[in-house]
Amino acid sequence: MEQEEVHAINPHDYLSKVQTEVRDTQRAFLLEWIIDVHRKFKLRPETLYVGQFIIDKFLSKKAIKNTQLHLLGVTTLLISTKYEEIYPPDLRDLLAVSENKFTKTQVLDMEKEILYTLEYNLTAPSAYRFMERFRKLSAHTDDNEVFFYAQFVLEISLLEASFLQFKPSYLAAAALILSTKQLKKVDCWNKEVQTITGYSTQDLSEVVKEVRLFCHEINPKFISILKYKFSKPEYMKVSNHEFKF
Repeated sequence: MEQEEVHAINPHDYLSKVQTEVRDTQRAFLLEWIIDVHRKFKLRPETLYVGQFIIDKFLSKKAIKNTQLHLLGVTTLLISTKYEEIYPPDLRDLLAVSENKFTKTQVLDMEKEILYTLEYNLTAPSAYRFMERFRKLSAHTDDNEVFFYAQFVLEISLLEASFLQFKPSYLAAAALILSTKQLKKVDCWNKEVQTITGYSTQDLSEVVKEVRLFCHEINPKFISILKYKFSKPEYMKVSNHEFKF
């Protein structure tokens, strides 16, 4: 996974270099909408990260108009659910949740364009997969509440395009470090974990700092859907904790 993720990182500055109409705020709103639809359909966690990867990979290769962003989001959901879900939603259900703003033909045409542009390379090791692995390395992180809070932090980080500069494994580590600081008041990234992962605390210092700052500084309205999602009992209501890491 570590070798694969290096080759799958999307350029973090593509919005300024490739896109002429789409900006970081619009990308964030699109991903927030996808997170909400993902929640409503009760999809697998990995489906969300496949969708985010497809969106950034496609937008890093092809400029689109603002008016095409929502269509891109719907089509990305279609592709990622077909890839990850055992029982993916029907296209008509995805069109309905989009208030039928698009036709079936429009979505299928966009699907062909995405697949062609990405040459059918649709996945890469995600931060969520790394987080699942890392949680087993310490008694502090092998805890459901810590894991869910780290997942909450990780999904917040999806909204920031500049975080594409960091490897998914770094983002996963940062989320677990911040979660254990918040809930356990300890540093989970001890010498044993550093040895196993090959990531020192110095290696991770920048990503931890940036994710922490983003969580503290982001406008609360941008993460209202995420706070609602993670306030549910199935996530142990972790979003009810204020950021104190």
